[in-house]
Amino acid sequence: MRRTLLMVALMLGMVGPVSGQSTPRPDPEAVAQTQAQYRDAVIRARRLEADVAALDRRIADTEASLERQPAAGDETVLLQRRQLDAAGRLEARALEELALAKGPLTRVLGALQTLTRHPPPPLVVPTQEAVDTVRAAVLMRALVEPLTDQVERADRRRAAVVAERRAIALQSERLFVSESQTGDRQATLQSRLVSDRARRATLRAEAQRARREVEALEARLRAAGAPVPDVPVSQTPALRLPNGRDTLLAPVEGPPSARFGKGSTGWQWRAPGQAVVAPLEAEVIHAGPLDGWGQVVILDAGPGWRVVLSGLTALDIGTGDRVQTGQRLGAGHDSLPVVLELRREELAVDPSPWLD
Repeated sequence: MRRTLLMVALMLGMVGPVSGQSTPRPDPEAVAQTQAQYRDAVIRARRLEADVAALDRRIADTEASLERQPAAGDETVLLQRRQLDAAGRLEARALEELALAKGPLTRVLGALQTLTRHPPPPLVVPTQEAVDTVRAAVLMRALVEPLTDQVERADRRRAAVVAERRAIALQSERLFVSESQTGDRQATLQSRLVSDRARRATLRAEAQRARREVEALEARLRAAGAPVPDVPVSQTPALRLPNGRDTLLAPVEGPPSARFGKGSTGWQWRAPGQAVVAPLEAEVIHAGPLDGWGQVVILDAGPGWRVVLSGLTALDIGTGDRVQTGQRLGAGHDSLPVVLELRREELAVDPSPWLD
């Protein structure tokens, strides 16, 4: 049983070597691979942290612009504006908590999926190892339920905060009337502030996970007695949000059938025969079939960003084409969902802040 628990922990990257065991001489090739992973992880963490800092500055500028706007209305209007702003901050924190809660569940589901898809060949693997693998899968299934409950609780908190913010907005009729009297500038700034805070919450959670990965890789290198590479800041080029965009166009009309999380790496739609359109202006870096995914289109969304659309058929575009926002890419598959994934480097990112 202890051996099984250790297997689960090692698969999830939760523990290092068992104390008391002799540490084998590190394989130079494995060390070099870990050092390369460390460099990539440092660069990814720095990029994410730089994007969070950039959003911090943009949010501060927007808040300053709102403060400079002419006072519109009496003290009641000002109070309503402060309440709406406070609710927006609570919503951003709830989104960050939800993104952090999804991390462990995603890792467990990924490890469990690996065991399910690639079971050990019974005639090749020793009986004890096969039994340990089965036990590991059983233990990971047991972990899924509490982690799912944690994610669902965070999602309910987020939904409650969103409902509260919307209620305050609906009650603030005088605020919106006065804003319409002074033009759309203030309303535009407030809308941008809410969306930027939501994006910052998502990216901040990604940055925290990336920094933990850096620390884990560094600990692995030190435990092996290997040098930790120095990664100069000059090796970390700036990485902007997708083409500097505030929003992405949903590729299919109507609400999604599934959102990011709980085993889904993106948004999904059931859209047999419906038109699937480009979420943004971009170059097509791949367009073609992929076994089990239908026709797949990959769009270059700026340095380090990719938009992946799968579950299509009968493509209207090809690799190397330049597509415009809303341009038809093809039609939805009859038996597969249309899936939109937003990828930063090789990591799937929750596209909700750009699609909601």
